Amino acid sequence: MSEQPVSTAEVVAGWPLPPEAHLTDAVRRNLLATLEATLEGGYGELPPESLAHLALGPMMIVLGRLEVDLADARTRIDELERALRERRTG
Repeated sequence: MSEQPVSTAEVVAGWPLPPEAHLTDAVRRNLLATLEATLEGGYGELPPESLAHLALGPMMIVLGRLEVDLADARTRIDELERALRERRTG
C-alpha cells in the first residue's frame, strides 16, 4: 500500500517546532500563508525546492536574532557570576 503524496503545506505544517519557538513559528505561519495564497491565486502548489528560497531569508533573520540573544545572555551570565564571586569574597 503506497502512501498518498504529501503537499508542501503538509510538510511545513508537520515540522516539529518547540512550543516556545515563537519566531520560528511565525516564519512557518508566513510560509503556510504564502503556500495558501499561491494555491488560491491559481498558481498551483509551490514545488518543495522553492520552499527553500522562501524560508532561507526569514530563517537567517531568526538565526541572527538567536545568535545576538545568546551572546547577550553569555555577557549577562558572566556579569552575574562576577558579581557573585565579589559578594562571596567580600
